[in-house]
Order: sequence, then C-alpha cells, then structure tokens
Amino acid sequence: MAKVYVSSTIADLEAERRAVMDWLVTAGHQPVHSYRPDSETVRESCLEDVDACNLYVLISGHRYGFQPEHDNPEKLSITQLEFRRAGTSGIPRIALLRMCVPDVTLSDLSDSARAELVWGFHREVRAAVRPFEFRHDAGLITGLSSGVQAALEKEAARDNPRVLRIMATLTDDLERKDSRIRELEEQLQAAVARTVLAAEKPNASAVAIAAAAALDVGNTRPAEALLSREEDKEAAQIALSGVDDAEQRKRAAALAREQGAFAMGRDVRAALAAFERAGEYEPEDLWPHNFIGDMQVLTGDLSSALRSFRRAYELAEALVARDPGNTEWQRDLSVSHNRIGDVLAAQGDGPGALAAYRKGLGIAEALGARDPANTGWQRDLSVSHNKIGEIFAAQGDGPGALAAYRKGLGIREALAARGPANTEWQRDLSVSHERIGGVLAAQGDRPGALAAYRKGLWIREALAARDPENTEWQRDLSVSHSKVGDMLARQGDGPGALAAYCIGLGICDALAARDPANTEWHRDLSVGYEKIGTVLAAQGDGSGALAAYRKGLEIRELLAARDPENALWQTDLAASCFKLGILEHGQTLDVRRDFLKRGRKILAQLKARERLHPEQDWIQLFDEQLGLIGDSSLR
Repeated sequence: MAKVYVSSTIADLEAERRAVMDWLVTAGHQPVHSYRPDSETVRESCLEDVDACNLYVLISGHRYGFQPEHDNPEKLSITQLEFRRAGTSGIPRIALLRMCVPDVTLSDLSDSARAELVWGFHREVRAAVRPFEFRHDAGLITGLSSGVQAALEKEAARDNPRVLRIMATLTDDLERKDSRIRELEEQLQAAVARTVLAAEKPNASAVAIAAAAALDVGNTRPAEALLSREEDKEAAQIALSGVDDAEQRKRAAALAREQGAFAMGRDVRAALAAFERAGEYEPEDLWPHNFIGDMQVLTGDLSSALRSFRRAYELAEALVARDPGNTEWQRDLSVSHNRIGDVLAAQGDGPGALAAYRKGLGIAEALGARDPANTGWQRDLSVSHNKIGEIFAAQGDGPGALAAYRKGLGIREALAARGPANTEWQRDLSVSHERIGGVLAAQGDRPGALAAYRKGLWIREALAARDPENTEWQRDLSVSHSKVGDMLARQGDGPGALAAYCIGLGICDALAARDPANTEWHRDLSVGYEKIGTVLAAQGDGSGALAAYRKGLEIRELLAARDPENALWQTDLAASCFKLGILEHGQTLDVRRDFLKRGRKILAQLKARERLHPEQDWIQLFDEQLGLIGDSSLR
C-alpha cells in the first residue's frame, strides 16, 4: 500500500478527483488531500502532506486555482506549488492532463491572463515528467493505473537488494571516469532495474535471466544487448508507423540512454554512440546533448563537446524565453553555462570560461534568493562559486580565488549543518576546505593551508569510517593525508610528513590491490612512493629513498608502456628518472647518468610532439644534472 497525494483544482475536476480517489482505495492505496475549495489557502499543511506521501498524482485541466498571497513571490497556485514540492522532495510524480473542456465556465480560458498561467503550468509539467493525456474517465483511470504501477515498480527496484548490490558495483566505474558522470546514475539505476525486474517476472525469458545473472558479476554486455533489442523494436515501430509518435521516441531514447549508462563502465565511445542515438530520437531534449558532451570530454574531443554543450544551451535558452518563470529551465540554463565554461577552461580560455561561469552564477544566485530553503539550488550556487575560484586560481589571482572559494564554503557549511547525515554535502564541505588550502599554500600561508587541509581530512575520515567500502571516499582520504604531508614537509616536519604520506600510501595500496586495472589508483600509488622517497632522502635515509623511488618507477613504467601516448604518464616516468638520477646513495654514476638521459629523452620527445606543458619543461634541469655528473670532481 502506498500513500498517494492527489492534487488538483476542485470546481472543474470534482468528478475526476472522486474517480481517482475511488480507484486508489479499491487498489489498496491510501489517498491524501489537504484542501477543499480552491478559494481556501492551507499552503503549509498541503506541502507538509506532500512530503509525507510515497507518490504524487496531479490531475490538471484548464483552471489554474487559488494563489496564496503569503510567502509566494511567484504567485503560484497551490496545485503548482504542490507539484514543485513533490519534485524537490524526490517524490515520484504522475501527471494526468485533461485535454477536453466539458464546461468552459469552470475554466480560465475566457481570461487571457489566467489562461496563460494554465498553459505555463502545463509546459512545466511536460518538461518535468511525461504526462498522460485523457478525455474521459476511462482514459483517466487507464493513465492512473499504469502510472502508479510504473512508479511503484521503480520504487521497488530502488529497494531491491539485487539492484542495490549491482548498483554499488557499477557506480564505481562511473566515478572513475569523471565526477560529473554521477548525473548518469539515474540512467544506470533505470537500466539495472529494467533488466533485473524483467528477469524476476514469472514468464521471464532465458535471455533476461542470463542478462541479470551477468550483472551480478559486473558484466553489463548481455544487459546492453537485451536493451538494444528492445530499442530496435521501438525504432522499427517508429519507422513502420510513419507517424511521429512522441511517446515511442521517448521510450526508444530511454532505452538508448540506459545502454549508454551501462557502457560507461567499459567503453566511453560505446556510451557516446548510445547517447547520440538518444539525441536523434529526441533532438529537442537538451539532456542527451549534455550527456554527449560529457562523453566527448572524456574522449578528449573538446571541440565537439563544446558544440554539444552549446546546442544544449540553445535549447535551454529557448525554453526559458518561452517561460521565464520556469525555475527548472532556469537551472538547466545555468548548468549549460557551467558546462561550456568547463570546456573553455580545459582549452585554456580562462577569460571565456570565467564569463560562462559568471552567467551561470547569476542564474544560480537568482534561484537561491528566490527560495533559500531549496537545498539543491543552494548547492548549485556553491558549485558556481567554486568554478569561478578555480579560474582565478589558474590565473594566479589568489585573493579572487580565496574570496570565491570562501563564498562557496559558507553555503556548504550551512548545508552540512542542516543535514549532518547528508554525505554529499559533507564531502562538498571537505572539497571546499581543500581548495582553500591550495590557495593559501600558493600564497605561502603554510599554517593556514595546513589548518584548512586538516579540516577537510577530519570530514573525510568520518566519511571513510562510515562506509569503508566506498572507494571514492577512501581515495579522498588518501589525498587529504598527502596534502597534509605536503604542508608538514614544507614546514620542515619530516617525521610528521612521512607519517601522513605513509597513511595515504597504505590507502592507495589497498585500492590498487582491489582493482589492478584502475590506472588512476596505481598512479596515486606511484605519487605516494615518490613523496616518501623525497622525505627519506631529505632525512639522509638513502637506502629507504632508493627503495621508494624504485617502487614508484616500476608502476610508472607499466603505465607508460600501457599507453605511450599518455603525456601525463610519460611525464611522471621522466620525473621518476630525475629523482633516481640525482640520488647518490647506492647507485653508480653510470646508472644515474642513464636515468637522467632516459628522462631527458622522454621530455624531449613530448616537446617535439607539442605534448609537453610549459610548466613541465624540465629539460634544462636534466642538462644541469648531467653536467654535474660529467664533472671529474664528482667521479
């Protein structure tokens, strides 16, 4: 049984409302509604009742309804306020739109101003959910029953232990690619749920059962093939019907997106192809373009990514122009500005990125001021401040970066205090402390940087203790220990730095052992060995330094051999060669000279191919060391 909130105007939809209530009771559900005539306002009790329900059902016709005066700057009707509250609270929404007008005197169609309010609300509903359109009671109940069943199946899937177990495994793969890809988790959840529920049906096919069994061991390919066949069926129906059926296109696009979410864990290009198909089914839907852009960023095709994000921006801009009061579309526009800024920043266009981020910030500030209680908008605002801080930091504007980061920190502190159990907000707070620590370190304020890094460390220790299996939090913790170690080393506290580095290395070692194929974790491990070697060398422990440097070198040789075109890994290998080349303990001059020549050759080859960043052009340092080794006084 589910508690179902029923929202509608009364005067024009009394019969439909009663039919919905009767069906819910007959189906064993508990209907909830908080007001009678739409001339009475009980805004707060309505919204509280929405929060207490499992499902939300909207019945909407051609009457806008009562608009409370108190605490309602947009002058929205109670019905529209309830619809938005359900969305903000994450409650599944079912929308039933009546297309006929049985009695025009009970509608707002004769009043042009109020009629536009009705159409604006309907546009918002269509943008947020896929409504069921009906003309008579029978159609109403058909849409209601299918909508409730689908929503309950989706909720059941979220609580299905098998789905949760598979998701825990597959989301690690998304996190490895890019933190922004978390936005695909909803698509991944839908893909897993679709596969598992198909396999759990009494008449399940052998193909569906096999696909779900493969997901249990982390193999998504059979599930992708299952969804691909379903997509092909929808595509064939679209082609055969000769009618542009929006519902069929939505179903085909959903299947394509779900395949893309599955493919992200193993093949970004396959994911890109899937999202491109979704965009072809629904070319006016901005989100496939955002997903496509994300994939293009991961494949390194920044020019194409910029075009994709700008197309998403154009669609969002058109929607906002159509209805400036639609806050969801305003947020989409803000996200588009940020994504464009991300690509421009990656391309080295700092001024362009800053301009894009500031546009996104302006929208985020307006939304945050409109509803300070909306935590999603407040978090968006903190993200915008952080992005601007990143640009200032990259441009060497420490005071500007610090001011932006501290604005973001203030918002995140308020969110974390408001929801101590919200791990996302807690992690956000740790990131803000880390960013501030980085700026203070660059400004030479080592005590301030150390204090900021330690604040982030304490938060990450609590998160990692809460869920030791969360690899993202474990990696965050290793990074915090490493940054604390950096500051202690700069302050001359060698033992303290060594202790911090060793703790971070232990975490990296455990992660790398857990997944030998994860190159990011193995690179982290190599960095840890190098830092430990540097501290030991400074303390006069040549044997320990040599052992640590050689372990880091072994990892970097494997990474560089795996992908010779990866400039970062090649530069890492050159850095290891330099460290070993200047370490005198336990090495002959010939061995040291060979390391220096090898590292210099790597950098020279990168420079010749224009793959070497100016800040990594250490060729002169190699030449200086080779000159020293060649001096007879050193023999």
